[in-house]
Amino acid sequence: MVKQKHSIMTKTNLIFILITTLTINLFGKQCDSCRKEFDKLLIIKEKLVINQTDLEISWQITQKLYNLKYTDYIDSVANGMEYISHSLTKTFSDICIKSDEKFGVDYYFNYLLFTSGSSEEERSFALERLFVKYPEIVLNRIGKDYDFLDEIAWGFINNRYYGAINPFEGYDYTAMTVYENGIEPVLNKDNCKSIFFETNPIMKTKYNEYESQIDYIINSAIRSLKENE
Repeated sequence: MVKQKHSIMTKTNLIFILITTLTINLFGKQCDSCRKEFDKLLIIKEKLVINQTDLEISWQITQKLYNLKYTDYIDSVANGMEYISHSLTKTFSDICIKSDEKFGVDYYFNYLLFTSGSSEEERSFALERLFVKYPEIVLNRIGKDYDFLDEIAWGFINNRYYGAINPFEGYDYTAMTVYENGIEPVLNKDNCKSIFFETNPIMKTKYNEYESQIDYIINSAIRSLKENE
């Protein structure tokens, strides 16, 4: 009877080990699969011309990866540490910004709605970059949605922390980062308005048309800068 009990316990342990091993292998395959899908996004991002088909393919891949919680491109894993080089939001937003203006704006707003509730700051940073590229289309799309206008303001503060031209534009992970022995921050509450118009010169000529939205973005940014003094 003792031998039989030992045999049952041994079988149980073996089953547990097999299930655990299978789970780990499946997870590994899933990660490999996610990385391959992310690779497709990176290839599309580097294309000289991004058309609507590319956008739709990118959108399908992005939704899939987000649902799988694969929101960062993992280069390698060592000693329990993940080494990453790209964020999903930055990559997809770059594709949208590089594509046809109206479709690009539409797809990025689809992403913002799809990821609604996320606290990821890159969503705001990317929206501000999209605004700089296609200001009128973005403002027409937003209308009086103050949540989105606040996101542009927060993106502006972070992206223009070092002035109208962001020296770290190509970096995937930035958030009002102060680099040791690097460039000194420029943006403050006093020059906020001038840097906004330097970044978005067309908004000077279109000010009367978008006055309330422009004023809201600038004033929201100034309030945040005052709070962070």
